[in-house]
Amino acid sequence: MFFSSADYNFFKNRAKCFSNRKLHALDQYWSTNDSHPMHKQMHEIIESILNTRGEKTIKQSRLDLVRNFERSLSISTPMGRLSANIISFISFFVISKINQPDL
Repeated sequence: MFFSSADYNFFKNRAKCFSNRKLHALDQYWSTNDSHPMHKQMHEIIESILNTRGEKTIKQSRLDLVRNFERSLSISTPMGRLSANIISFISFFVISKINQPDL
């Protein structure tokens, strides 16, 4: 069951009057409690209002965190491999010097 067009417009006009703080609280609530199609539709309305105001929704914040994490992994992976290779190379020589019998 979805909103009728009159109900949709009524809810959207009412939600436009809410403060950003209230909209963020609703965004957080509906992101975890949208089990019904009408709830999903309400959440979409809240997200669209936040987007028009230039605010970040919870989805956008999570995507930014994931992108930053992926970017940090892509940058650190070559450096991590290089440092691991250098450490293993040095430790190989140290261990070989320790295990080598004195002649």
